[in-house]
Amino acid sequence: MYTNRLQEYTQKLGISLSEYRNRNEGFTHAPKFRSCVLLNGKNYVSRGTFVKRKEAEQDAAKVALENITETRNVRGKPRIQDPTYCKYILFDYAVKMYLKIPEYSTTGGEQMRPVFVSTLDFDGKVYKGEEARSKKIAEQLAARVAIRSLLDTFACFI
Repeated sequence: MYTNRLQEYTQKLGISLSEYRNRNEGFTHAPKFRSCVLLNGKNYVSRGTFVKRKEAEQDAAKVALENITETRNVRGKPRIQDPTYCKYILFDYAVKMYLKIPEYSTTGGEQMRPVFVSTLDFDGKVYKGEEARSKKIAEQLAARVAIRSLLDTFACFI
């Protein structure tokens, strides 16, 4: 279910998801629905028309997910859009390379609207992530910074 995955993704990142907008491009007796979803200021439209409105919404959500979780940029270098698995990836890398396990230090959370910032000590370097609404996401964002740095380092050898 693409609509559920899109909703989970937006909630994890704190992005507001607006309602789906549907348009019947067919007739009353033979509907052809096209759906659109607004996400982070961009519209994502279903590729085709569908007999059922829910099918059109699923296709619009699929289009949105494909665009926001794109894995390669124009140079073919990996882009890390979704930080969800970054902590796991970095931990796995440390284990496989026999490195010290990453250590996270997170501050914040005392305000009315909690804001957390995490720093990560990994392989002798310190990485600082962006602000986040939870400690877990702050740590994932710090791990993403470390992974991007590692990818940039390895890009020199390709």
